[in-house]
Amino acid sequence: MPDPADLPALERAIWHAATHYDPTFMARTLAPDFVEFGRAGRLYPRAELLAAPNVAEGVETVLHDVAVRPLSATIALVTCVSEVRYPSRTEWSLRSTLWDCASGSWQARFHQGTPCEAKT
Repeated sequence: MPDPADLPALERAIWHAATHYDPTFMARTLAPDFVEFGRAGRLYPRAELLAAPNVAEGVETVLHDVAVRPLSATIALVTCVSEVRYPSRTEWSLRSTLWDCASGSWQARFHQGTPCEAKT
């Protein structure tokens, strides 16, 4: 069974441009029924995320306070605070991802972002 200790690295990988825009990595990492509620309230289905063009040039994401909470033998919740640095602004969000390893490897099933104040 996959180890929940692997989840912080996976969470960071889905934010890193080199892996976020790698369709093979993302298809393996996002469960077939994955859905995201974006920080602006928009719904992002898996197919849309997999087809997204690479627009991350000049964007850097840092995850703070990454925490893993096992919910069952095959489900874990990862929470963190994201700091997304664009050339002209920085956006802070509370993030949560529901991870499932029933398939034999960790896959993200759901993600949500909620805007928040800057972390100091």
